[in-house]
Amino acid sequence: MKDMRTIPEQFFETAQRFSKRPALKFKYHGAYLTVTFSELKKRTEELAAGLASIGVQKGDRVGIFSENRTEWVRMDLASLTLGAITVPFHTTLSPYIIGHIIADAGVSVIFVSTEALWNKLLLAREHLIGVKKIIYLAPPRVDHQLSQELFSLDEVMRRGQQAGGVPTIAASLDDPASIVYTSGTTAMPKGVVLTHRNFIFDAEASVTAVPVDEHDVLLSFMPLSHVLERTTGYYAPLVCRGCCIAYAESVATLRDNMREIKPTIIISVPRIFEKIHDGIWDKVKKGSAVKRALFRWALKQHAGTITHAVADYVVFKKIRGAFGGRLRLTISGGATLNHKLARFFARIGVVIVEGYGLTETSPVITCNRPGTIKFGTVGRALDGVEIKVAPDKEILTRGPHIMTGYYNKEALTREVIDSDGWFHTGDLGFLTSEQYLVIIGRKKEMLALSNGKIAWPEAIEAFINDDRLISQAFVCGNKKSYLTALIVPDWQEALRELSALNVESREPDRLVSEPKLIALIQARIDRINDQLADWEKVRKFKLIRHEFSQERDEVSPSLKLRRHVIVEHYQRDIDSFYDNA
Repeated sequence: MKDMRTIPEQFFETAQRFSKRPALKFKYHGAYLTVTFSELKKRTEELAAGLASIGVQKGDRVGIFSENRTEWVRMDLASLTLGAITVPFHTTLSPYIIGHIIADAGVSVIFVSTEALWNKLLLAREHLIGVKKIIYLAPPRVDHQLSQELFSLDEVMRRGQQAGGVPTIAASLDDPASIVYTSGTTAMPKGVVLTHRNFIFDAEASVTAVPVDEHDVLLSFMPLSHVLERTTGYYAPLVCRGCCIAYAESVATLRDNMREIKPTIIISVPRIFEKIHDGIWDKVKKGSAVKRALFRWALKQHAGTITHAVADYVVFKKIRGAFGGRLRLTISGGATLNHKLARFFARIGVVIVEGYGLTETSPVITCNRPGTIKFGTVGRALDGVEIKVAPDKEILTRGPHIMTGYYNKEALTREVIDSDGWFHTGDLGFLTSEQYLVIIGRKKEMLALSNGKIAWPEAIEAFINDDRLISQAFVCGNKKSYLTALIVPDWQEALRELSALNVESREPDRLVSEPKLIALIQARIDRINDQLADWEKVRKFKLIRHEFSQERDEVSPSLKLRRHVIVEHYQRDIDSFYDNA
């Protein structure tokens, strides 16, 4: 790997090299506009000078509370130029958790983008004691009488323009670049301290394993506050390789934005791929009998044959057109991807490169490489990254990608990073003979049954979620004699089935108790149980109306289930499974 530079140094070098090329694209009044690298460089320098003029300096923690947009990138790069430490907040977090992060990290400056986020910030006002300045993009409509100094982003930019000159880069390679808070799937989020070296090493290693260059266009829709998107969807492509990044308006507009941008790369989590898969099948089912038969025939053709070439031209090419027609590869992370899903997309010509990592590892540890993908694995270690499996099957890793520690939590840091520098991931797995890593499950999330057997809820949930009538499942039963589940039906599919059974109700509140729907789901669970070991079978379940949501803190920003929160919310239902056990 070439000599590493800090994030702003690497960015300014890349911007100089590709000055006239597009860096960022964003939607404005119905059309995508382009920011070139030279424009982004100039605006970043002006913002850095402006931030310095209002007192932001090295070591300050700068909170970024914004959806994906060009201003997020500018605020990050400008702050890092000054040697400040950025602290991103997921926009979907509750005010309670946002307040915890602000207070825990000692945030002194916050950038907030929209009025909706302003209002959420105000609900956490009791935690804003240490915050001195708030920079806003959209002005608040009412006087909230906050004690903090308020600045518009335009005003800060004007100050920077008036100051003139280019700010000196104050950061060094081993300085903290960001405090990124974990998803908090088992406890309150912890602040992970990642340095410039952590990010740049992992970004460079990632684009070495999965080559990206200045001709690629990446469509970004995963939150930049998530370290997967931060490293592989921002620093790696834009800062290190000069790739163009276009921001989707939202996940809801993803199909339209893909047609407009025609990306060559997208990064996602398995849940999004599941929804795309379900959408494809839904469209197939609505087609004629001939089209349904043609699609099923096409899926059975083997790559490299003439019949597969025909199937690709007649069927799959049209499906790929929905991705914009230029998609070269997709990257999946954040959770385990169902290997059946990966195979399905491979059949239709959409390459999914699955990787593995954690916030604490910047995040990528391993990934599959295009052309040598092994389904059911998360690939091999990045160059420069060490991995080994402990006797108890826990995955350990060591290298320049490992965090310096949890912010203000030295004892907790020592628990996960041993004296030899090995980070204990908390995930269990094994290495194949070819050194591909296979994930078994999360150590803290394994269910220890009263009969001494061990069950892995994520693996069982993947089986259940693969059923077309089921949207989400939550498997529980720790220290009990059998497993049970909370199940959210896929209401679109369920209503279609119930119509054929002459069930008139369309209200999910009533349908969760509808005997015919319960019988339908029971039949599916029975078939799934046939594929599982005796102790892994789901013995009882309850239907619930709403999907587990980020708004209720039940799902992390990477769409992982926050198990302790779900148990808290549904404790009565879970207890009822075992009343007579």
